[in-house]
Amino acid sequence: MLYMKNKLILLLLSVMISVGVSSCLKSNEAIDDLKKSCLYDSEKDYFNKWANVFTVIETKVGSTISTETIYPIGYFHLSNDGTYSRMSNGVPLSGNWDVSDSCKLVLDPQNSLKREFDVVKLTLDSLTLKRTDGNVTYTQHYVAFHCFDQSQLIQQWDNTVIIEEPYNGENTYPSSTIYPDGYFTLNANKTYDRLSNGVFLAGSWMVNNDCKLVLDKGTNIERAFDIQKLTTDSLIIWRKDTVAHVNYLQKYVKH
Repeated sequence: MLYMKNKLILLLLSVMISVGVSSCLKSNEAIDDLKKSCLYDSEKDYFNKWANVFTVIETKVGSTISTETIYPIGYFHLSNDGTYSRMSNGVPLSGNWDVSDSCKLVLDPQNSLKREFDVVKLTLDSLTLKRTDGNVTYTQHYVAFHCFDQSQLIQQWDNTVIIEEPYNGENTYPSSTIYPDGYFTLNANKTYDRLSNGVFLAGSWMVNNDCKLVLDKGTNIERAFDIQKLTTDSLIIWRKDTVAHVNYLQKYVKH
C-alpha cells in the first residue's frame, strides 16, 4: 500500500506542478501540499473516481489527420489497492494499474492488455489522459465523479430497451435487444414496483456507499446497478449477473 501511495505521489507531482516536466519532481514542499489534498488521503479516494465527459479520437493517414469526438457514458475508478474498474457504454473492464518511472499511468502492466497513458491534466476536479495506438491517438477527458441526487430517482420510469450481453470469463458474445412493456417505479419510502411484459415485482431500494442502486438488499435476489445516466427525463442502469453470466443495460424514460 505504501509503495502504491508513493508512486501515486510521483504521478500527481509531475502533472500538477508543471506541464512539460519530463521527470517526477520530489520537492518536499510539493509533497507536503499534496498530503493536504483529498487525492493523497487513502481513506478518501473520492477523487480517484472519474466520470466520462468526452474522448477525442485523432486518426493520422499520411499527412492527413481526421478528428472525431465521442461522448461515452460511464466512469473510470482508480482504487488505492492498485486496481481499477472502468465502465464505458455498458462495457465493463477491470484490472491493475501502476505508475511508470517516467510518470505514465499504466493499466494492466503484467499482461497483453498493457496500455500506457500520458497524464495531460490532473486537478481535484478533472483528469485528461492521452495514449497513441498505431496511427490513432485517444485523448480522454474526465471530471470528478459525484454521486447523483437520490431524489431524482423517485418517480415512475417507463421501459424502453434492455440490452443483454452474455459473457464467459473475459469473453463477451453478441448482445440481444428486447423492448419490454412496463415500468419501474422508485417510491419515496424506499420501496419499488416493477412491471415487465406482464411480470410484476416489488421490494425495497437503497443507494450504497459506492453510489450504486441496490434492490432488495439482504435478500436472495439482491441486485446492484451502476447508474450510467440520470437526468430529469431518462435513466440508464447496468449490472453484471454473475450467476446467469449476462450483462444487462436497461434504459428508461420518465413516465
